[in-house]
Amino acid sequence: MASYQRAVPVLQVGDVQTSCRWYADVLGFTPNPFPKSPPYSFAILRRDEAEIMLQCAEETKGAGSTRRAADPAFRWSVYLRIEGTAILDVAAAAGKKATVMRGPERMAYGLVEFELCDPDGYRVCISGDAPAGATVKAHEE
Repeated sequence: MASYQRAVPVLQVGDVQTSCRWYADVLGFTPNPFPKSPPYSFAILRRDEAEIMLQCAEETKGAGSTRRAADPAFRWSVYLRIEGTAILDVAAAAGKKATVMRGPERMAYGLVEFELCDPDGYRVCISGDAPAGATVKAHEE
């Protein structure tokens, strides 16, 4: 019987090149866009064991900077879990390159999370364990 390895989000974006640049600059993903030269219609982004796919939305092809409305709080399109205890360092680094929409906050289930919004309005939540003894604000419900 076949065994599934992972589920990969496929995001419909207005400009694959712009989105590739954001995920590379802000979160350290390596893009593999198609075709070989712009305008790109598709890309696979990889970092460590994580993958995200980007597909050019047909209704926005050539439309310039058409952007969807940002997803409201807790409507995540992508949830990335970080291995180890570097979540606060990752949040600080990402916050220098993009607006942190929420967090870092310790959730009731123990993980620390923060959220970003990508160029197409997709909400990306990054989570992980904080270092022992780290003071992290508790999420208020």
